[in-house]
Amino acid sequence: MLINIGMWTERFVIVVGSLYQDFLPANWGLYIPTIWDIALYIGSLGVFFMMYLLFVKFLPLIAISEVKGATPQGNPHLPAGGAKGKP
Repeated sequence: MLINIGMWTERFVIVVGSLYQDFLPANWGLYIPTIWDIALYIGSLGVFFMMYLLFVKFLPLIAISEVKGATPQGNPHLPAGGAKGKP
């Protein structure tokens, strides 16, 4: 999470630094982001986190074979009913 925040901050610094000062001294001025610049930045973060959460939901980090082995139904040593003590 910290790496993502650092990468977005670096990108912001690159964009603001390049827009801060022009090559011509007559055009030098201070860059102040508008509401649309801020909204686009927050929106891009929102799209990134939405895609990340969808990725985690549909492609989990735990293998299904590991989860299946931990359930009683997936244990091949239990009786056919799946519960201990029942015939």
